[in-house]
Amino acid sequence: MKYWFYLEPYTFLFRNENEAVVYNTLNGAYITCPQHPVIEEILNNWDDASKGYGTILDGGVLKDEGIIKQFVIDVRETFSGDCVEYDEERVAPYLFKPTLFLNSDIRTREEKEKTSLGEHVLQNLNEVTLHLPSTCSKQCIKCSAYHRQMNHCTLISKGELQRVDYECILHLFQLIGVQRVNFSAGGNPISNSNIIHYLNKFLDSSFKKHLWLDYTFFSEQYLELATATCSILDIFVHSDDWNEQLAKYMKKDTEGQICWHLIVSNEAEMGGVEALNIPVNTHFNIHPFYTEENLDFFREYVFIGMEDILADPVDRQTIFRRQSLDDNFFGKLTIFPSGEVHSNVNFPSLGNIQNSSLKELVYKELTEGYSWLKVRGNEIPCSQCINKSLCPSISNYELVIGRNNLCKIKSE
Repeated sequence: MKYWFYLEPYTFLFRNENEAVVYNTLNGAYITCPQHPVIEEILNNWDDASKGYGTILDGGVLKDEGIIKQFVIDVRETFSGDCVEYDEERVAPYLFKPTLFLNSDIRTREEKEKTSLGEHVLQNLNEVTLHLPSTCSKQCIKCSAYHRQMNHCTLISKGELQRVDYECILHLFQLIGVQRVNFSAGGNPISNSNIIHYLNKFLDSSFKKHLWLDYTFFSEQYLELATATCSILDIFVHSDDWNEQLAKYMKKDTEGQICWHLIVSNEAEMGGVEALNIPVNTHFNIHPFYTEENLDFFREYVFIGMEDILADPVDRQTIFRRQSLDDNFFGKLTIFPSGEVHSNVNFPSLGNIQNSSLKELVYKELTEGYSWLKVRGNEIPCSQCINKSLCPSISNYELVIGRNNLCKIKSE
């Protein structure tokens, strides 16, 4: 008797030189494949797309209790595949192995492909952060560091871009279908005539308008401004400002106009978040901030382990996406008052919006850049890790800390 042992199309086989894993995207089942000559042959057949994601097993290998039979049981019981009787007179069923297929390699240098990409290149742009010239009475020690790790204001007092330049840029964003624009300026935004002008000028914009401000400057005027300009407030709150008044302001946001961003850098501040009386249904995020002296804190609260990776199933689309682009960076640009455009503020400028078209700058990032297509499969040591397609994409924390494996699985 022979058997057809196969994996389902929603199940992935991940392999490197030393390990192999079967991963079920529907239920998150994670099976470590035992090292055995017969199992190695099975994996080789599964890896061969021409074999239809299956292999023929002789019934003899399943008679005895042992590694092979247990492996078959594990695959079946997790619904990752099945092992059924095989009629040699019939052609074995063909299942498509889940494989990422790109119609064109966006890094290609072939002229024909480059032309095709250029026609639709701006469709890749989804979110833009505009930093505006400003003044600020605060003297934050880490003023120039926060925005390298998260969306945050930073003080830039002068710039080459004029109001008419920003208006042209914003009109272009509407034209090409940008989904979100972040307005950021150091200091008190409501006293910045430019920000008020842009929010009102683009009152009926197709893109969502997000105004970023420090909680120090927040007042009820901002709720009125958000309502009048159809904007969303993103307010970052540092631990010095966690008090009863903060909870009161949170309660006043009954329309969901505010997202609160709580910034923490040590364990005591994490405890402070838990002690806050945050009203139910409040939209808030917690952002760890790397100070160069709190790596142990990051190991505890930011680094991930296998239990984090396997906490929820990772679907097919997410795996394919992480194999081809960076979830955190792709489709985003930052424009400074100088006109300099960055796909990520931790990388060099792509160019200046005054000298290059937006289309040229986006195309440059897609073909020569370092951010949007920064995948773990191309980075050391992640490229050799069996879990690289399951692990979240590289973030600014990796770039700032200077190491890619912010995990508890592999050592330094």
